Amino acid sequence: MAVSMKATSVPRWGSDYSAVDNLAAGSAVTRYVLISDSSVGPPAILELIERVAPIPLRTLRVDDVDGSGLGMLDELLSDARIGWRFVVAGSEQTVGTVRTRLISAGALPAEIAAVISDHTTDIRVRDVFCAHCHTTSRLVPVAIGDRTQCAGCSAELTVYYHFSRRHSAYLGYRADAEELP
Repeated sequence: MAVSMKATSVPRWGSDYSAVDNLAAGSAVTRYVLISDSSVGPPAILELIERVAPIPLRTLRVDDVDGSGLGMLDELLSDARIGWRFVVAGSEQTVGTVRTRLISAGALPAEIAAVISDHTTDIRVRDVFCAHCHTTSRLVPVAIGDRTQCAGCSAELTVYYHFSRRHSAYLGYRADAEELP
């Protein structure tokens, strides 16, 4: 099936920190917050610091986006004020989860820059939301358009070109859905 990438909701996140430059355009930025996972090394963090100096910078390392990491993020967000801008860097799964949490807490999409560290391959670790049993299969190594098994109902799912910002996961539907009676 040929899909026009312009007509999908697949995130178009970048792989460098140039997205940070767009955060400050026309606004009074009072603080940058860098939220990253362990896939982002010190050289990348130093590059970010050089880009935002002399604006204050807070950093938060979030490696466990299903547990304690989000607790630390919620603590940080309780101090958030107008003028804060967020840079979320790491794997696609980390960035999607943290971005969803930021927007739920009141951040605007224009206040968030996303930088993906795993652009090297089309097969990434992704979360896949089953349209049939409403289970999210976590950390599935699959490319968009390929198939994987649902962790909830065990159906073979096709990973579709739709990323749900609400669920922070790709849509999966039964591979044989059009063949069922």
